[in-house]
Amino acid sequence: MKEFAYIHEEGTLPEPLDRIPFFKSFQGRHLNDILYSSYFIQADVGDEVIRDGQEDSRIFVLLTGALDVVKNGETLAKLDAAGEIFGELAAVTDERRTASVIARTNTLCLVIDQQFLREIKPEEDNASYYAALYGFISRVLAQRLTKASSLISRLEKELEESKGQK
Repeated sequence: MKEFAYIHEEGTLPEPLDRIPFFKSFQGRHLNDILYSSYFIQADVGDEVIRDGQEDSRIFVLLTGALDVVKNGETLAKLDAAGEIFGELAAVTDERRTASVIARTNTLCLVIDQQFLREIKPEEDNASYYAALYGFISRVLAQRLTKASSLISRLEKELEESKGQK
């Protein structure tokens, strides 16, 4: 896996980042703060972008490629849409990573170093920035919860139907 510095022109959001919903949550200096604390990683097939159990508070934005979320050897989810966010839960909870994320194809991600941001922008002094960040993360988590609830409901229905056929 390779890391590359991200250098941007202040006040601008270059392509393809300008199409990613995450960045639309931030404006002006908050957007610049995020971009200054960011860098790119390029992962090859099989590279572990996130390791289960790792202490880490970085947030990742998938730009190109495809990744698998893996726990105990089982693929739990596939990430393959540009703009998908992952790793955000550890940025909020300060807990260890709960699954591994492995590159299924050659992949490029923008990495936001949340720990670095906390050091230069303490929460108590930057309420509007953290409100935007946590607001976005809550929307991502709500979407995932909705998808999971739909899947659970469908599986419960299938289970009931299979019991009824016996």
